[in-house]
Amino acid sequence: MKEKDELLQIFPTPVLICKYENSIEEEFKFIENLRYVEQKENGNFKSDDTYLLKHKELSKIKDFINTSLNKYTQKILQTKQRLVVTQAWTNRNPPNSKHHEHVHPNSILSGVFYFRQSKTLPPIQFNKSIQDGIKLNPEKYNQLNSETFLLPMTDGELVLFPSSLRHSVPINRGNETRYSMSFNTFCIDELGSRDSLTHLDIRRLYEKN
Repeated sequence: MKEKDELLQIFPTPVLICKYENSIEEEFKFIENLRYVEQKENGNFKSDDTYLLKHKELSKIKDFINTSLNKYTQKILQTKQRLVVTQAWTNRNPPNSKHHEHVHPNSILSGVFYFRQSKTLPPIQFNKSIQDGIKLNPEKYNQLNSETFLLPMTDGELVLFPSSLRHSVPINRGNETRYSMSFNTFCIDELGSRDSLTHLDIRRLYEKN
C-alpha cells in the first residue's frame, strides 16, 4: 500500500561542497609562510593579511572560489545577482586550539577552503541558530532533529554556506596543524526593488554624495 504521508523540509539551509581538482602544494607553501596573529581566546592563529585573494600566488584558487560562488547563486538561489569576496584570511589551528561559535556579519555567503584537513583534525561544526524551547529526546539523530552537524572535509575542498549560519571548530585533539582559508562575500548588483520598498543600490548612493 502506498504511503500517504508526505514529509516536507521547509526552508532548508543550503551548504555547498566543491572540490578543487588541482594541486595546492605551492599555494600551501605560500599561506604557511604568512605572518600570523595569535587569537588568545581560542589558541589558534589568524593571518595578519585579511585580503589574501589579491595575491597572484592564490589566483587559481580565487578563480575556483568565484566559479563556486556562481554555482551557488545561479543553481541554488536561482539569481543573476553576483557575489564577490570582500575579505579572505587563513586560520592556523595547532593541537589543543579551537574556534568559538560565531557568524559572519556584513556578508551574504561565507566559505572555508581547506589546505590541511584530515580525519584526525577537527571538522567544521554547524550549529542550529534557534534552539528548541522544549525538546523531545531522540532515539537516533538525523538532519531533522539534530542541533549540531559535524562536516568532515579534506584537503582542497571548499564549503559555502549562508553567513548567518552559526559554526565553530572543536578542539584539535590531533598532532597536526589544521590550515584553512575563510572568506566573506557581498553583492555588487542592486538589491531589492522599488515596489517592495527594499531597493538598495550602494553605488548610486555614493554617486549622489
